[in-house]
Amino acid sequence: MSAEQDIVESWTRLQVELSARRIADDKVDFSTAPPFDGLRLVGGVDISYPRGDGSGGTAVVALTVLAFPSLEVLYAHSEAVAITAPYVAGFLAFRESAAYRAAFDSLRRTRPELWPQVVLVDGNGTLHPRRFGSACHVGVEMDVPTVGVAKNLLHIDGTGADAKQLKRLFADDPQLEEVPIAAASELYGMAVAPAGGSAKNPIFVSPGHRVSMRTAVELARCCSVHRVPEPIRVADLQSREVARQMERLGDDDA
Repeated sequence: MSAEQDIVESWTRLQVELSARRIADDKVDFSTAPPFDGLRLVGGVDISYPRGDGSGGTAVVALTVLAFPSLEVLYAHSEAVAITAPYVAGFLAFRESAAYRAAFDSLRRTRPELWPQVVLVDGNGTLHPRRFGSACHVGVEMDVPTVGVAKNLLHIDGTGADAKQLKRLFADDPQLEEVPIAAASELYGMAVAPAGGSAKNPIFVSPGHRVSMRTAVELARCCSVHRVPEPIRVADLQSREVARQMERLGDDDA
């Protein structure tokens, strides 16, 4: 058995164990219908990789906390984290879990009063072949309600979902707000046009942990000013900027 096969077997067992701890229903400290009374702090996480790091051995993780409903940025922190685990398709969260933990540890240490009531994760929740993507992993590990928001559609056998076709559907019907992504009777996630369906290119939303599908979709929509919800968009800008700085330093040293 190869080393990668050993890793896959080990991660599969752990993923099953973590999945058993995932709570699919709403378990939050705020109202679960818009305007989400009681919701004050919404987090967002994103990870970027500097170009030129052929091994992918360093990641830049960004964690943001925004006030709700104003979406004012209250906290934004980025840091470079060493990545030692290999990339294996379907197990991205295992490769990046150290970076996520570092981000949340920094927040807990420096600004615990800003601990988010829900976190939007740049990645998938149940929209995953084994219904346990990065947003589920982060939520269970950190015991925080999470929502997965992906910019691109992850292929899942049996759903028949096609990114180009979905984009055309939203472009042809400005009133279209969401399209379910399902296989048989199993709902994996939703293609969503945020901000009332104004976006032509949908985002792909699915619950992570302690958040239901309906709440996940409404949260993503209510946190959106542009295509991508603000907590993730700000985190993405933060992580990319630090990654670019690292690239420039690398070019200077070359």
